[in-house]
Amino acid sequence: MRSARRLASSRVGSGLGPLAARAGLGAPWPGLLALSLSACATDGAAGLEARRGAGVADLGRPPGMPIGTGASGGELDARAASTAAAEPGADVTDNSGLAIPRFATTEAASAARVPCAGCVELSMHVNDINQRDEFVLALDGAPITRVVWTVLVSFNSDQLAVQPFVDDDYGKYTELHVNSFPLGTPVEVVQEVQRKARTLGLVVGSSGAWTGNQTMSVFIDSVRVEGARGFTQSFSAGPAGLSPRTQARDPRVVFHPER
Repeated sequence: MRSARRLASSRVGSGLGPLAARAGLGAPWPGLLALSLSACATDGAAGLEARRGAGVADLGRPPGMPIGTGASGGELDARAASTAAAEPGADVTDNSGLAIPRFATTEAASAARVPCAGCVELSMHVNDINQRDEFVLALDGAPITRVVWTVLVSFNSDQLAVQPFVDDDYGKYTELHVNSFPLGTPVEVVQEVQRKARTLGLVVGSSGAWTGNQTMSVFIDSVRVEGARGFTQSFSAGPAGLSPRTQARDPRVVFHPER
């Protein structure tokens, strides 16, 4: 018996040979190993085929169920369905059916730029330092003591400014700084003067460090003249004769009627 076991061991070689020898299998062992491996492969293929046939039944989801819906099924909403991939060969450049959003912004933007109604806008183009134009209103030569302009702005800069004048007497140069001119808020620009006046007006323009390139505007609600024959000139009906005295930077006077 011992000699037979040694013979079986020598025939199958090292590795699994000693196990075959102890089991008394001898030379047929390699054939049995191949048969076992074939059976495992057959069983694995059969299991895979069975799972293929089951589809997603083992997951509780019906075939063709869209991702993102519940386990009981359901339909994608219209927004998700609209993003589905096109069929092969479909024309994906046709966007005639797409809804194009429209935004009514023109009137709102215009209203934001014009901070008053029943007023006049004094505008000019500035693209360098120290560019100015003068806007003037004629008087009748009566003596005056004080002039008060009510001004509004829609843009702030400490390098843009206004300056009142009476004839050739110029008042304080006032920057359109946010602390002095809150946007859309009426601000009084005052000039104290003792004289008979033929004209009064405003200088509008840029200062010595301006670097922009734009049309600047100031808006005039009214001007009050104090003196022996004082009066208040409103602009609710139009410019009332207020017009450019110089033509350096395309100055314009625009009337904004009451809404």
